[in-house]
Amino acid sequence: MAAEAWWWWGQNADATVGLFVGLHLCGQRFDYRAGLWRVGQPFVYIEELDGTGRRAGLELKPPEMWADHMCDIPFGQWSVGNEAHGVLLDNARDAVVRPYGTPVPVTFDIEWYAAGEAYAVQHGYEQTGEIDAVVELTEGDLRVQGPACRLHMWGEGSWPDPTGMLTRTGWMPPTL
Repeated sequence: MAAEAWWWWGQNADATVGLFVGLHLCGQRFDYRAGLWRVGQPFVYIEELDGTGRRAGLELKPPEMWADHMCDIPFGQWSVGNEAHGVLLDNARDAVVRPYGTPVPVTFDIEWYAAGEAYAVQHGYEQTGEIDAVVELTEGDLRVQGPACRLHMWGEGSWPDPTGMLTRTGWMPPTL
């Protein structure tokens, strides 16, 4: 079945804090992943696989979470956000093989701005940018500003492997 996927990555200038959001649609079902890494802190991971509760556009409302992905200016600006419970993982690799950890509330509020033209990749395109994000955590708000990237893919075989996507683009948590 044909699918469509979007990914956003960003980090601060010294790469001590970074985040990502990935959304894959297949009909009315979806896979959603988001993560936050901070040097010396547990990895925060959000995952909703084979989810239901898609609303208009790219808004998601499965039980116990909300997320939206809005194109404000085509090829120029996106607003991406979520309100969810994630898990704290001591080892970010657990997000790929066994994402069980201490539950925590988390909210992402990301503004993504283009910093260059989109360029073709297999099944879609990629574009560099900048992010201005606030992540709300139990211990307080965390601001992330710096270089970013986004990817949009569609068609058969368009769902990128999360680990491969993160390592390919350089937005890999230091412990992963």
